[in-house]
Amino acid sequence: MIPYFDGHLFDIPKLFGLGPLPIHMFGVLVAMGVILGDRIVVKHGTKLGLEARDIKFLNARIVIVGFIVAHLVSVIFYFPERIKESPLILLNFWAGLSSFGGFLGALLAFLYYTRKEKIPALPYADAVALGLAVGWIFGRTGCFTAHDHPGLRTDFFLGVRYPEGTRHDLGLYELLFTIVMTESCGTVFVTARQTYTAMFSQVEFSSPGTSLRLRWSKRAKSSAHASSMTPKSMSHPVCSSTGPLTASSTL
Repeated sequence: MIPYFDGHLFDIPKLFGLGPLPIHMFGVLVAMGVILGDRIVVKHGTKLGLEARDIKFLNARIVIVGFIVAHLVSVIFYFPERIKESPLILLNFWAGLSSFGGFLGALLAFLYYTRKEKIPALPYADAVALGLAVGWIFGRTGCFTAHDHPGLRTDFFLGVRYPEGTRHDLGLYELLFTIVMTESCGTVFVTARQTYTAMFSQVEFSSPGTSLRLRWSKRAKSSAHASSMTPKSMSHPVCSSTGPLTASSTL
């Protein structure tokens, strides 16, 4: 059995009439996940041809909007009674977060700002997928330290000894699942990158509606450029319905 522990670390003393502010492991781990995830997205995004400034611009807005909507969804849908007690709870953004709300807010910010700022959406989404997977591990570790997803009573060896008895901890299970999923997806990504030896390097129209020429380029399995493969780069048209298709292959 896994021992139950308190995720509370310390309190920041009362200052200027505010506080004291409790600091928990959950908040520290979430902050670490955001910072590390941001670094991963910037690093991978630049490899995909995006500007670092654009990536940081999107990251900041997606995180901010994500946390705001995560809190609003948590309070409005999970704890509506708190609004009646104190409407200001809606502005207390550290008092409850919803994962689904966070995803919703991040998605809305992603769709709005990529369109508004004309930033390529698919390459950025590819980069975010890597950063999100790693950051999510820290977030679910935080949920485990907060023990805010208690399950049924159990004698399972991964059960957590809550004060009222041993229970399943769903935060722990999702943490383990996320680690396995991240490792599996990473393995698939690396394997695909190493085995993908040919990709379109140029699409050339000799004249509108008459012919389409596709040039293939062979790339070594270890080529760093293969890491820039995105769903968008794999969706080139295969043929033209208005003219003959000619393809030339160069080794």
